Order: sequence, then C-alpha cells, then structure tokens
Amino acid sequence: MKKTVLALAAIAASSAAFAQSSVTLYGVVDASVESVKGDKTFTRVSSDNLASSRIAFKGVEDLGGGLKATFLLDASLKTDTGAADSSRFFGRSAYVGLTGGFGEVRLGRQDSLIGAQGAAALGTQAYDELVVARTLAGVAYRRLDNAVTYIAPTLVPGLTLAAQYTTAAEAITDTANAEATYGDNSGRGYGLSANYANGPFAAGLSYIQVNRADSASGDVENTGILAYGSYDLGVAKLTAYYNQDGRDGAFDNRQVYGLKAAFPVAQAVTLSAGYAFVKNANASPVTSSALANTASVTFAGDNVKDDNARILTLKAQYDLSKRTALYALFTAVNNGDNAALNVSQVETSAGKSSRGLAVGVRHSF
Repeated sequence: MKKTVLALAAIAASSAAFAQSSVTLYGVVDASVESVKGDKTFTRVSSDNLASSRIAFKGVEDLGGGLKATFLLDASLKTDTGAADSSRFFGRSAYVGLTGGFGEVRLGRQDSLIGAQGAAALGTQAYDELVVARTLAGVAYRRLDNAVTYIAPTLVPGLTLAAQYTTAAEAITDTANAEATYGDNSGRGYGLSANYANGPFAAGLSYIQVNRADSASGDVENTGILAYGSYDLGVAKLTAYYNQDGRDGAFDNRQVYGLKAAFPVAQAVTLSAGYAFVKNANASPVTSSALANTASVTFAGDNVKDDNARILTLKAQYDLSKRTALYALFTAVNNGDNAALNVSQVETSAGKSSRGLAVGVRHSF
C-alpha cells in the first residue's frame, strides 16, 4: 500500500514538473507632444512615436521532452485618447504555437517576417523611414492575418531562418464569393527571412509576396524585399539598408536606400541620425483620417519624373531607468515636384516638404 501511494505521488510530482506553465503580463505606454507640418501645421498630444503603446499576455507551458506550448495576445492602444488602436481587440498579435527540437510553429495573427525584421533593425514607428516611405514592410504588411510561421532550429550559431504562409493576409468583404470574384489566390501570400548576428556584426534579408483582392482588377500581386547590415564600433553603430516594393499595375520599382547611425554619447544617452533616399515615391496625399496603409495610397508608375523624396531623421533618447525613457524625435521630408510623402499622416501636397518634432516619454512594464 505504501509503495502504491509513493508511486502515485512520484507520478503526480513528475506530471506537475512537466506541466509547469506561466503567463506574463507586460506592456508599453508611450506619449509625446508633437508639432507636425504638412499643408497645415498641427500641434497635439500623440501616442506611439518611440514605441507602440500596448498591453500583452504571453504564456508558455512545458509539456515535457523539450516540447513547449506558447501563446501571445497583444492589444494596441492610444495613450492620447485611451482608445483601442483599431477595431481588433488583439490587433498586434494573437497566436498560439509549439516549440521544440524541430523549431517553432506559430498559428494566428502575427508579425510578418519582413515587418519584424524592419522593426528590429530600423524601426517602424511614425517618424521612421520605412513608415514615412509607405513601404510594405513598414505599413501595409507589417503584420499578417491567418498566418502560419515556422522558425527553424539553430543550425549555425547566430543564424535564424524562418518561413511564413498566410491564407488571407487581408480581410475580404465578400467572403462567400471571394474565390469567384477575385480568384483562388486572393489574400494569400508567403514570406522568407534570414537573420544573422555575431558579435558586433548583424545582417538580414527578407521577402514577402501577397495577393491583394481588388474588385476592379482581381488579384493584385504585392512583393517586397528588405536587406540590411549593421556593425557596432562601440563609439557608433552603423546600419545600411535597401528596400524595394512592387505592386501590379501601380508601381514596380519603388526603392528606399538608407543609412543610420547611433551614438552612445554618455551613460544612458543615445543620439541617432538617419538619411534615406526614396526613388519613385510619387503618392497621393494621405490625410490623418485615412487608413495608415499602402492600400490607401495611390502610387504612379516608374515613368513619373521628379517623384523622388529624401528623408532625414534625428533621435535623442535618455534612459531614466531600464523601463522609462525620455525622447525627442525630428523627421523632415523633402519631396520632389511629384512626390507627396509626409510625417505622421499629415496631408502634404506634391512638391511640398513635411516635418515633425516630438518630445515624449516611454514607460514599459
């Protein structure tokens, strides 16, 4: 009898050890006062200029044998109003997955591979170049619905390989007749990425292709590629990057060439500067009430003259602690006669400049 009780106790203890789980609540609160100039000048309290305000739940359960179940539910919010950032409750991420010796598989809404790479290496907030230039990585396909992501196990130290597939990257209103109306590939897409980090050196390459449903022209293929390399010299971290986007019938060769440098000038103080040249940047003006995605912007083709733009970015960050930072941001856009890029979605007519200045605080918990 005693042996039986001891055996049952051992089994229970073993099961408890293998079934250990945890849930972490975390988030970011970011707010700033900004002055943004386009056709008009606006001064306002704004959210998300250094980092996206959010509240998230992240969980993991040890299933034993090296297998773990994971999930992430990440909701965005606007600090200036307290409102949700969109109609989606968990608009940033909502996925569940398994991880083990085979790698990791995630199912649900999540970062696109090109979007995650752009955010980690270059930034994808309102004052950053990939967003100002309206790239697929920074705006339209920053995240994907209905996605399956596979992250391979580490085969070479420092190298991360991943592949992604989505059955419906964008919502299709007429879901019942989607295939008949738009074609079998509507909303479907895939992505690939490779990232390498070894000491002070890092580099990455990512690709995305998505078929966007269009009632007028059927499936419209969107393609994007992003490549970057960086080296930390100690006194400065230098980053160079290249982005190219294409969309059938709209633009085939919209390119962004950029350089960024970050200087740790004092303890807890970092100054950063960036310069980007955008080729074939021609776009219709986007008002602050328009959707912040590439689909809401009309681009001309490759044959429009004087449609380039230049973007200058400056940033100062002072870390008050590991969780709290003060910051100042400045971004200026110099448009060609037929380009209309802008800062923070303030409407700017073709040929006019746009600039933004923001001073704020970011706290993470």
